[in-house]
Amino acid sequence: MSNDTTRRRSESAGLENIREASDAVEKSTAAVTAEKVRERWRTVGAIVVLAITSVLLVRVDGYLSIDAQVFAGISALLLAYFLVTLRTDVRME
Repeated sequence: MSNDTTRRRSESAGLENIREASDAVEKSTAAVTAEKVRERWRTVGAIVVLAITSVLLVRVDGYLSIDAQVFAGISALLLAYFLVTLRTDVRME
């Protein structure tokens, strides 16, 4: 009985993977990009938080302090990393 259940699970999992693979082929570039951005919502959130923090630091201090520069630099590097990996993932799909 448990052998039957295991076999059904493996067969259905195989068919599901085939279905997902065929769906991925039919998706447009914009749909794949949107899906990848949704998968990386934490990275996008970190970029937004760091960018807002750097802008607020400039407004509070009244000048471009070293702290604001560091937050802006980290934001820029994280954004560049995000865009490069996103581009690579979209090309691979």
